[in-house]
Amino acid sequence: MKRFGFTTIIALAALCFFMTACSEQKPAAEKGAQEKAKVESLATTPQDIKKEATDLAKTTMAYTEEQKALYEKELQEKMAQYSQNISEMQAKMVMMSEQAKAEMAAEMEELGRKKAEMSQKAAELQTASGEAYADLKAGLDKAMEEMDKAYDQAMERFQK
Repeated sequence: MKRFGFTTIIALAALCFFMTACSEQKPAAEKGAQEKAKVESLATTPQDIKKEATDLAKTTMAYTEEQKALYEKELQEKMAQYSQNISEMQAKMVMMSEQAKAEMAAEMEELGRKKAEMSQKAAELQTASGEAYADLKAGLDKAMEEMDKAYDQAMERFQK
C-alpha cells in the first residue's frame, strides 16, 4: 500500500508538471502571427527613409543658416570694434613726434589692409553655404586672430 501511495504522488506531481508546462505554450500558428505583426509594424519603406533623409537635410540646413547668422553678427561687431580701435590710434597720433607718427602710420596702413581683407571675406561669407561657409569661417577666424595680434602689437609699441 505504501508503494501504491508513493507511485500515486509521483504520478500526480508529473501530471501537474506537464499540465503547467503545456499551458504556457501557445500554438505555433498563433505565435507566428504575432511575430509577423510585430515585424510588419517595424518595417521601413523606401518612402520612410526618403522622408527622414529630407527632414534631416532640412534640419541641418536650418541649423547651419542659424550658425551662419550668429557668426555674421559676431563678425559685424568685431569689425565695428576694429574701426573704433583704428580711430583711437589715429587720435593718439596727434600727440606723437613726427618719427612716431610715421611708424604709427605704417602700422595703421597694415591694420587697414587686414581690415579690408576681412571685409572682403565677410562679403564672401554672406553668399557662401555648406562646406564653403566652413572654409571661409576658418579663414575669417584666422584673419581675426592676426588682426587682434597686429593691433595689440601696435598699441604696445606706441604706448611705451
